[in-house]
This record gives sequence, structure tokens and C-alpha cells, in this order.
Amino acid sequence: MVPAPLIGFTLGVLFAWLGRDDIARGAPGSLSSRSLAIVSLYALFAFAPSCAIFLVLEPDWAGAYLFDGGRARLLQVAGALLALSSVPAGFVLAARPTRARRPGEIVRLGAASGLSALALTLALFPRLSVRASYAQYHGDFGTQPVAGTALGWSLFWVLFVLTLATTYTGSALRRLGS
Repeated sequence: MVPAPLIGFTLGVLFAWLGRDDIARGAPGSLSSRSLAIVSLYALFAFAPSCAIFLVLEPDWAGAYLFDGGRARLLQVAGALLALSSVPAGFVLAARPTRARRPGEIVRLGAASGLSALALTLALFPRLSVRASYAQYHGDFGTQPVAGTALGWSLFWVLFVLTLATTYTGSALRRLGS
């Protein structure tokens, strides 16, 4: 999905804030912490598959009909890798201000990516609310609303599982600090 890297980056910043006690205990300048390992596992086993499933099932929809998903496989692979790396990248970039206890800088970092993801999602919402192929969308035929389709149910299920995984990861990061 197009806004996935921005969402992942925002989640990484949030996870850095939740794991702030573990980050503060680590050596300055060190990226080796238990919280980074947890965040990386979350990105690998929860966030990236949640994004990649739509690249496999509905490649045109995942690209918001901006390009033909059947012909732009390299672009899709690059997008999936960007989504995978966005969560740890947000975590790592937020680690320094987290260690220095500068919440304003962390809020700016997270808010910038979060608001950008929201704006992009809202801008693409008319495209993302329709299930079709690239040709159908641009030819204005054969489209159907996402609600009630297999894509709609897949979205619901993936968001449910991702919410559970995010909640669990956040609580695991908080427990590291106690």
C-alpha cells in the first residue's frame, strides 16, 4: 500500500518512545538493544507481511492504481522493502532524542510522518475505496466498492491482526523498562 512506509516510520517512532527506558540503559551511540530486536521482529513478521499480502492479492489496488501492478513488479518489491525497513528506521532515528529525553523532537518526528501518512491516505481514499484492475479503474468499467469484497474482508483481517501485533509489541517494549 502506498502510505505503508510512512505508517511504518510512525510506528517505529512510537516504539522508540515506548522502549525509552531500554534505550536509555544502552550505551550512547549503540544501536544494539533488546527493544531494537523486538521492533525488527515486529517489522519482519507482522508489518511487512501485512503490506506484502496486498501486493500479491491485489497489486493494482496496492499501488492505488497509479501504475500497472502486473508490469511494475520491481517497483512493488522496492515498496515492500521500504515498508519493511521503515519501522526500524523510525525507531533508530527516534532513539537519539529518546535517549536525550527530548519529547518535543520525538513528537515532531512522529507527527510529521503520521500526518503525511494521513494526508496521503485521504488523498488516495477515492482510489483505495474501489476494487478493480488497473485497466478497469482507468477505463471506468467493472469497478466495485471494496466493502463486501474479498479485498475488504482481507483489509479488515489484516488490520485486526496488525492491531493485535502492534499492541503486543508496544506492551513488550514497556515491560522492558520495568
